[in-house]
Amino acid sequence: MKELFSLIGKRDFKGLFYRKTDNIFIQFFRYCFVGGIATLAEGGALWLIQHFIFKEAEGFLVFISQAIAFVLGLIVNFILSKLFVFQEKSERTNAAGEFAAYAVIGVVGLLIKELLLWVFNIQIGWHYMLVWVISTIIVLVWNYAARRVALYRKKNND
Repeated sequence: MKELFSLIGKRDFKGLFYRKTDNIFIQFFRYCFVGGIATLAEGGALWLIQHFIFKEAEGFLVFISQAIAFVLGLIVNFILSKLFVFQEKSERTNAAGEFAAYAVIGVVGLLIKELLLWVFNIQIGWHYMLVWVISTIIVLVWNYAARRVALYRKKNND
């Protein structure tokens, strides 16, 4: 954590955002930054789809809107994460396998979001964007932890 605060204090943006690092705090900081951009892409797409295409429809169409927006956010997140967060090649798989594993973890995140949408929007009546914000925070933690452990953890030399 000391290294992260040092980079912030020195305004070392290259070290903070781009220089390769195994420091989990710097990686998580970058992941949150990248996730913020992907979240804006996803949230913007969700709002645009709901507002302009489905005309604020409720029920099943909200699930479709969220799924489409999630896929867009997943692609943005993968590309930016490879550039800024997990710059090393996965030691467990090739590029296609890496994206497939990335997507599977993302789909679990989508299922979490869809479940929360069903409970809080459909059953309780909260606005879909409020549920999206809450579920996005939960899924952020899930995605980072799962991707770090499943894809980017160093192999043990057993």
